Amino acid sequence: MNEIDKLKRAKHYMDKLSVGVDPNSGIRVNDDDIVRDSRVIACFEYISRVLECEIESFENKNAIPKKPRHRRVFINDEQFSQLQLNYGECKVSDIANEINRVIAGNETKKFQPAWINDWLESIGMMSKNVDGKRVATSAGGDIGITSHLKTSQRGTEYYLNLYSIQAQSFIFDNLQAIIDQHYNR
Repeated sequence: MNEIDKLKRAKHYMDKLSVGVDPNSGIRVNDDDIVRDSRVIACFEYISRVLECEIESFENKNAIPKKPRHRRVFINDEQFSQLQLNYGECKVSDIANEINRVIAGNETKKFQPAWINDWLESIGMMSKNVDGKRVATSAGGDIGITSHLKTSQRGTEYYLNLYSIQAQSFIFDNLQAIIDQHYNR
């Protein structure tokens, strides 16, 4: 028996006793029985009201919607058809943002830019250089991924990978493979 059932049973007993009925048998108790005393009846009624408040509080607490668990990322055919290419070169985060725009109603976790880069590296389109930074391979360059060496305001060098329309299209066409790889690692 769970907590709410215990509370409801206790309230049921108090309600029966307050009107002079044995809660187990359902038979009315004798008028000279202690449970028929006006002070005892008032006590049973009070306890019944307290239990009612506890029951309502317990039920309201359980009625508060729980934050939904984020499900595995997915994209259906209708959403896939809504994907828009970014004309000109764009960053991987722009591609991920576009995917997240069309899957926003799915109540899933967000699609991450790293998933694209992980997949591109697994198929040989990107690799890590000696510094551990991802750069386009010649195969990646063939589909329109370019890596540009940049210097930050702090003076550190980094690679900016840009994705042409052709590279974006390639990624969108292989979106299910990217999602599958992420979840099957």
